[in-house]
Amino acid sequence: MTEYRKRTKKDWIRLIIYIIVFVCVGSISAFFLLPRYFYIWLILIVGGLLLFVDWYVKNTAFQCPECGYEFSISMFTYFISPHGPGWIYLKCPKCHKRSRAIVLKKK
Repeated sequence: MTEYRKRTKKDWIRLIIYIIVFVCVGSISAFFLLPRYFYIWLILIVGGLLLFVDWYVKNTAFQCPECGYEFSISMFTYFISPHGPGWIYLKCPKCHKRSRAIVLKKK
């Protein structure tokens, strides 16, 4: 069974660095590809975004604030659920209540 822990400052810094790198690569590639090859740039950005979200979902879990149950979600659920820094609005698979689940890091 996978163990979970609360996110640390180091985890947040790593995530922010990954986001900055993604934005920089997207911006630089836009400079070279947008004038003539818009479709290639769009494929690169969408593909990169899907890979980034897949990595994020595989490395995080969520905890229900109502019952304390810890669970994982799919990439599709992550895309359609409202979320912010440190929380995501989900329905708990154990108690079936909708609430702001706490983001945890998989060890």
